[in-house]
Amino acid sequence: MSSRSPSETHKLLVVIIFLVFAAFSNWAALAYIHDFVGREALPDIIFGIVSEQKWALKVGDAMVMLCVTFLVLLVFFHQERLILLRRTFFIVGCLYTMRTISLLCTQLPSGYVNNNSQCRARMNRSSMSWDSLALRILQQTIKLGFQDVDDKMLCGDLLFSGHTISMVISSLTIGYYLPHSHKSLRYVPWVLTWIGMICMVVSRTHYTIDVVFAYWLSTGIFTLYHSFSEIETTRERGSTVLRRLWIMYVVEWLEESTLPSRYISLNNICYDLIASQFSFAAWCICL
Repeated sequence: MSSRSPSETHKLLVVIIFLVFAAFSNWAALAYIHDFVGREALPDIIFGIVSEQKWALKVGDAMVMLCVTFLVLLVFFHQERLILLRRTFFIVGCLYTMRTISLLCTQLPSGYVNNNSQCRARMNRSSMSWDSLALRILQQTIKLGFQDVDDKMLCGDLLFSGHTISMVISSLTIGYYLPHSHKSLRYVPWVLTWIGMICMVVSRTHYTIDVVFAYWLSTGIFTLYHSFSEIETTRERGSTVLRRLWIMYVVEWLEESTLPSRYISLNNICYDLIASQFSFAAWCICL
């Protein structure tokens, strides 16, 4: 068995297109539902215990950026970086597609103490236009889905926390693909993730259920994908109960020429660095 998997960049390109579509659909859904979302917060178990902590939103955003940064570093240093990118982008694309569907199905009001002070004004049906909708989508696209926490925001992207998706998938990927000699480092992103999830709730950016659902679904989709990718033979993949899920036909196509996950996760993360012109810095990192 070869120690490296074929890069298959055409598959990565397909997955990137899928991810872009999934992200864009999220922004479009938020731009649309903002005008239908109520302004009275729902009861939440944490809201009844902890008052709204506005400072926590910036801390939560910082935790997201740190987790994603650590994931980017892992991908950059890993031998099989294209495989990691393909798998991560596909999993995140699936989750954001599910999030779009949840946004369109049920709209929850934001949980702030004063939603009118946090949310932009709503347009009535008679004043709604494609131009205003397109402008909202463009603003979301330019900012990659992030909103200015110091300004009024589009409201309604609840029930499924996008912040939690980013943090949990980053932590799961780092923990899975780090070499055994560096496994203790996997606790760092998880600590940041838990801090971030707590901040999302106490800042009232999300309800507790938003974070819980996102955690469950992110963990579930990640585990399903890697459970299938760890199966070594085509025959075993064809007979697994996971094939009952239609999405596994897509996963099978993505993984048909790839080493099982267990071999990829054991690769020496610093191999390419040591062979590069930055060999001394890489040697220090790998100590």
